[in-house]
Amino acid sequence: MTPRESPAEVTERMLAAIEVTEPRLHAYATVTAERARARAAALTGEPPRGPLHGLPVGIKDLIDTAGVPTGYGSPRFTGHVPARDAGAVRALLAAGVVILGKHTTHELAWGGRTDSPFFGATHNPYRRGHIPGGSSGGSAASVAAGSCLGALGSDTAGSVRIPAALSGCVGFKPTRGLIPLDGVMPLAPTLDHLGVLAPTVDGVARLMTAFSNGGAAPPPPSSGLRVGWLGGWFEDVLDLGVRAALAVARARLESHGVRVADVVVPDEPRLPGAVLGRIHAEAGRFHRDAFERDPELFGPDVAELMRMPPPADEEAALDEAAVGRMVAVLRRALASCDVVACATVPVTAPPIGAMSVRVAGREWPIELVLTRLTSIFNAAGLPAVSVPLALAGEGLPVGLQLAGAAGRDATVLSAARLVENLTPPLPRP
Repeated sequence: MTPRESPAEVTERMLAAIEVTEPRLHAYATVTAERARARAAALTGEPPRGPLHGLPVGIKDLIDTAGVPTGYGSPRFTGHVPARDAGAVRALLAAGVVILGKHTTHELAWGGRTDSPFFGATHNPYRRGHIPGGSSGGSAASVAAGSCLGALGSDTAGSVRIPAALSGCVGFKPTRGLIPLDGVMPLAPTLDHLGVLAPTVDGVARLMTAFSNGGAAPPPPSSGLRVGWLGGWFEDVLDLGVRAALAVARARLESHGVRVADVVVPDEPRLPGAVLGRIHAEAGRFHRDAFERDPELFGPDVAELMRMPPPADEEAALDEAAVGRMVAVLRRALASCDVVACATVPVTAPPIGAMSVRVAGREWPIELVLTRLTSIFNAAGLPAVSVPLALAGEGLPVGLQLAGAAGRDATVLSAARLVENLTPPLPRP
């Protein structure tokens, strides 16, 4: 959005981009073109409300929008039209955004691929036939492809940061509770967050001005930044392209004078399955009655999850102990540094339809790989961001994840801005 563009002009530009990209991308479940035009025309005639005035955005199809179909990525909710906006949507509208439509999501947000058996797959903007990540896959694909200038997504085990990393944009999950969750289909209430996606760190910071306590701009990037580089468990399952991109990013930070210290992380073989086990237990309880009544309205992978028994009490206790130990490691590291850093996802975007990924010499279930490095920050409730680093492998994006102590959202975004400033921008998809 250029300073000379009116809300009506930038909205028309985004709607034209949707017409060009959607036949190949499928990032939108619903496009609300006429509503967007009417909203943009009204905003064009108003005094500016602030930094979000007239900004065209998309809303994940897990988040309620009054009068606009919201299907949560599930055929159970085909034709569902909420009567009220979710709290986060109300905040964005009050700040002056234009909503272009609803972005695609993995079914019920219960997965990291965004490849619906009912509605079709969303494609990675850098390589058709590969996933964009998920569950906010449509959001990230649309932002990266330029068919919106920002997006509101949800993040339970990495669902904003994973697609941001795989699709080549910036995705930010703030401290738990900073963005309200009312009007959002729950997945796992003890882990659920909302987050935002944008082409740049400044775009993410701009979106965060809509939310309580999110108005303070991040301080300018500083070479006095202290970064804890997460090793051990966070590095032992990385493919070669991701590992190389991280090494270059670390070298750039150190050459800029940033103090980077290695953080020793003990092995926790129960992670991230422990966090996925909690999601399984909480989501299973929430959807149990509907599944028993209409199992045919659940896709194959979600139905398989519903049929799996929840973890036994003893197993759940062991899982929670592992989560607690890792959270303690992160909090100790953040007591002596400003942010911690690691890859966002250990691999680049797998092909659509893949259910496993070969990395570090063995086959891994795809959801375990996608959520391996992100889910612990949901369990800890810490702010975390993914910033694009490079293209690797088959020309697919790699992301760096930065996280900070609870409430230090501005510090995390400041560190992300520094990484962005030191990193050549990715070529357009």
